[in-house]
Amino acid sequence: MTGSLKGVNNVGLYALMAANLAVFYMLVKGNAVLAGDWIALARNLRAVLPAGVGLALMGIVNAQLSAEAKSRIVFMRWNNPLPGCEAFTRYALSDPRVDIGALERKYGPLPTDHRKQNTLWFRLYKSIDSEPAVVQVHRGFLFARDYTCLALMMVVILGGAGLFQIPATGTALTYLALLALQFLFAGRAARNCGRRLVTTVLAIKGAGR
Repeated sequence: MTGSLKGVNNVGLYALMAANLAVFYMLVKGNAVLAGDWIALARNLRAVLPAGVGLALMGIVNAQLSAEAKSRIVFMRWNNPLPGCEAFTRYALSDPRVDIGALERKYGPLPTDHRKQNTLWFRLYKSIDSEPAVVQVHRGFLFARDYTCLALMMVVILGGAGLFQIPATGTALTYLALLALQFLFAGRAARNCGRRLVTTVLAIKGAGR
């Protein structure tokens, strides 16, 4: 299921990476864009080649990162970064859809240890991972999580390249700041989606599914 969701998400991720590369190229060749010199732009596509190669490598690197490594980037903590690690002590308590009492009656005292929380939550998730509501929120989390990791790499690769290739220093620094904001907003979205995934599973299981 996770593999098929990632496959569906790849199209959107590649489109966003291509859009970022297009913005980078327009900033590098700003004068030609403003002048409408499309012939010059076409002839100088090689200027964006290093950044394009960097983006391709980003996709490869992102595919090698484990779920735990990606969660460390998203949730900005090293130990127990998976969202399920706080399923019962944090997220369940903050979502009114989750019936804590029903979960305790069905599964006994709910764990407080981070790893045990994730283990129980994952067991509950696997029992309903094909539920449409779970599939939808899981897909959203995987997309936002992967894009957060790619956005961080773009800060380094495109932002770093921009400092050398974008003609105006002020523009280059503004572009770097915008890439950093993209990373922060993507991370926030991923954290929200991760919490939603955790609580959606708990809400469904608490309701007797």
